[in-house]
Amino acid sequence: MSKNKLKKIWGSKKYLDLSRKGSMDNNHPGMVILKKLVKNADSVLDLGCGSGTRLNYLTDNGRIPGLGVDISEKAIEKATKSFPKLKFVKADLENLPLKKNDFDLVYSAFVLEHLDDPEKIIEEAIRVLKPNGKLAFIAPNFGAPNRASPSFKGSRSKKLIRGFLKDMFFIKDKGLNWDKVKPLSITGKYELDWDTTVEPYILSLLNYLNYKEMIIVKYSSCWSEELPNAKFFQKLFSFLGKIKIYPFSMWGPHLVVVSRKN
Repeated sequence: MSKNKLKKIWGSKKYLDLSRKGSMDNNHPGMVILKKLVKNADSVLDLGCGSGTRLNYLTDNGRIPGLGVDISEKAIEKATKSFPKLKFVKADLENLPLKKNDFDLVYSAFVLEHLDDPEKIIEEAIRVLKPNGKLAFIAPNFGAPNRASPSFKGSRSKKLIRGFLKDMFFIKDKGLNWDKVKPLSITGKYELDWDTTVEPYILSLLNYLNYKEMIIVKYSSCWSEELPNAKFFQKLFSFLGKIKIYPFSMWGPHLVVVSRKN
């Protein structure tokens, strides 16, 4: 599905309503971490800000200078109208109209999974970040061996075995190399994450940030967010993950990664 078609989804009322609802989950581990990080920041950049709800909450209604960037014109219009104390810009995250070394905190929450080129967005985020500034990502951990996005069409068993062996033998890729998936058809209907284009995985993100000479501050695969109706093996993985047994500690439902620029 082309970016232009996805932009139509991202501007739809249902999508904006769903994303707004998700952005109001202030108890999520990633949001708790972001709230603490914002307290020590003088400038904040939200990559993929949507209608601005998350940025407004984190900056205490604009008390801390914040800028939101999103590719959806309708989302930016709604954010600008709803939160006049904050600034919002319509732009492609792959080519930010911002100067380098300008922000204390740059974050992206539940956006990585919808990108064509996540490596390019990470490079742009690092570029606009001040030295010693913090870069934070929150995303579904769809690329973990035991997980898959709604758009995944392959064999879950093969993915589990292949991913487990790769993790156990510490096989590292030069890039993120996240699996690409084809977004589900949205003609007349849209459900959560039907617009997924890549499957993020926390372990490869950590490796990539290290390759980019970012210093890892903290990370989590958020096993606390596992759904209560998980099946037997998922409950087993959860138990092993919560007691920090590798690689199961990397297999939780969401990724939260905070790094610092040298």
